[in-house]
Amino acid sequence: EASIKDVIPTDLTTIIHNSNITTIFTTGKKAYDLYNKYQYPKTNIKAIQLPSTSPANAAMSLERLVEAYKVILENL
Repeated sequence: EASIKDVIPTDLTTIIHNSNITTIFTTGKKAYDLYNKYQYPKTNIKAIQLPSTSPANAAMSLERLVEAYKVILENL
């Protein structure tokens, strides 16, 4: 199992404050958890978790992936 250690988050505040970003999408549970831990307290923009793009998630059918990713269109 891969693990992420010694996280050094990128400072997104300049990008967020100088753009029209209103929604954050993450791919996979780990990215979602890390965003919520390190970035959400600074951005105050809730993340929407999408299915992982990892080959380990290959069991998810294309139809289910398409359905899950439609949430992006709903937030444009």
